[in-house]
Amino acid sequence: MLHINNACIAFGKEVLFSGFTMRLGKGETACIVGESGCGKTSLLNAVMGFVPLTEGTITVGGTLLDKTTVDIIRRQIAWIPQELALPFEWVKEMAALPFRLKVNRDVPFSEERLFRYFDELGLEQELYHKRVNEVSGGQRQRIMLAVAAMLDKPLIVIDEPTSALDAGSTDRVLSFFRRQAERGAAVLAVSHDKDFAAGCHYLIEL
Repeated sequence: MLHINNACIAFGKEVLFSGFTMRLGKGETACIVGESGCGKTSLLNAVMGFVPLTEGTITVGGTLLDKTTVDIIRRQIAWIPQELALPFEWVKEMAALPFRLKVNRDVPFSEERLFRYFDELGLEQELYHKRVNEVSGGQRQRIMLAVAAMLDKPLIVIDEPTSALDAGSTDRVLSFFRRQAERGAAVLAVSHDKDFAAGCHYLIEL
């Protein structure tokens, strides 16, 4: 599903990493680990086509990422960044946004399915009816993880999914990823959480 080959990202003379290669198939979970500042988030941004590789290639679903294919590739990916800067007052508006995008208009929105995912992720249904500023950063990210799962994309990419969570919530997120993988998705995460990383199929050092 995802193949990164001999990747390098550099900003000017500062090389974040080089010679990085990995493969991730459908039904597999992987966590990228490494020291702060080594380029983990930049790598995820490169997979999304937000940051160009200095060297190397990225292939998603058999399609080589370049300027002409970036939109095709983004349609295959559910992307959940660590910081969600979304201009909405209400959580229900935030959750509905992805389904209003042209690429997702054929995907039905179901509160029943969303609440089932809420339960799997340890979220109360009442959060859906709250204002965004009444919900913590960790809760917002888990809400968007539930929404992302509803889109049924073949690749889920998420940055620091457990950074603001206790051990119990971390276990729920890991179990959720495993269930998504069992349904056929590939899941790529970045995390500083050693227990979370160890629970993925692959732990990859950057």
